[in-house]
Amino acid sequence: MTPSSTADAVAELRQRRRDTRRELARVRWWRRLVQARRDLAVAFLARPEITGDAGLDLSWEALAAGAPTGDELSRALWPDAAGLSVATVDDLDRLDAGLEAYETRVAATLDNVTAQMVRALADTHRMDDGEKGP
Repeated sequence: MTPSSTADAVAELRQRRRDTRRELARVRWWRRLVQARRDLAVAFLARPEITGDAGLDLSWEALAAGAPTGDELSRALWPDAAGLSVATVDDLDRLDAGLEAYETRVAATLDNVTAQMVRALADTHRMDDGEKGP
């Protein structure tokens, strides 16, 4: 391999590595969002019943003064609560499983490209040492 073709190969591998790292970050971002959405769905399905009278004694009622009510918190966290069900959690699990499999493939590709780049850089280094001579 000539020095210029090796340099071109290294440049191409660097670009592929950058692109793969960017894609891996994007997949991980989506996974975090899907997992957070799943956590919210599970929290909604497992939440305690909200009643008007929380049954707090006077000291707790004084501490809770000015705090958001359970209804306010529920509306903020689950504006589309009518659509949440166990099927929602199952759908989110399927999405996450697909993203996880894709993340695994992208991570393996990144490892492969990185190994190729290291080999190409080593080849470049050996060629540079060969040009300098003893």
